[in-house]
Order: sequence, then C-alpha cells, then structure tokens
Amino acid sequence: MDIMNYVQQYAEQIGGQFTDYDHTKSVVVVPINGSRYQTVLAIRQVSAVSGRDQAIFTSKVCEYNPGLDLKLLMEQNANFDFSKFVLEEGFLKVEASCLTSSVSQDQIREMIQEVAQLADHYELKLTGKDIH
Repeated sequence: MDIMNYVQQYAEQIGGQFTDYDHTKSVVVVPINGSRYQTVLAIRQVSAVSGRDQAIFTSKVCEYNPGLDLKLLMEQNANFDFSKFVLEEGFLKVEASCLTSSVSQDQIREMIQEVAQLADHYELKLTGKDIH
C-alpha cells in the first residue's frame, strides 16, 4: 500500500490539509471539532528494530519542562489504542507507528485520528493553549 497516497486521500476526505515534503514525509492538518485543528506528521522509514518499512504518525503536545508528570503520562499510554507519549527533540509528542506491509486503511485512519485527538487534548490540558 502506498501509505502517503492514502494519507493524502484521507486528509481530503476529512476536510484537512495535506502537504507532501518528499516521498518519506508529509504533514496533515486534522480538523478536531469545529474550529480546532491538530498537525500530524506522517513519516515513512525503515524500522531500526526489524529493518522493515514502517509508517509513523506523530504530533507535538508541548515543549518538555521538568514540571510534567512523566510517570502519569507513561501510565496513560496503557489507555491508548495505537498511540504512546514520546519525548523527542525537547517536545512531548503523541506517536503511533505500524509496519506498512500489514496495516489496513482503517487502521491508518484510526491512528491519524487518535494521534491528533490525544495531542490536542493533552496540549490543552497541560498548557491551557492551542499551540500546534
């Protein structure tokens, strides 16, 4: 399956915006509810663990600061269907990943939506703002 082509089609279906940077990286602006939007980065890469082609969907929540309760956030990971919190490049992010050879179109839609909704929810909860 051509993941990026499907991500573009899905963005059009939901009234979002799709920006293709190259064959491995795209951005989808996902409508959340009415006037809120969340940016999700879609990346194709080779897994460092299995060596297989994978897709990663990620969205920034907020800048890392020592006041964040990382233990609580890690415990929240158990409640998510596809996503997890990660710390990367000084940011708390929500991320979901899959192997491209075994993922369905339904799962891609669900991952993009979950990443966008969780990032938006926790961004508002932790910062009180709509930043990303």
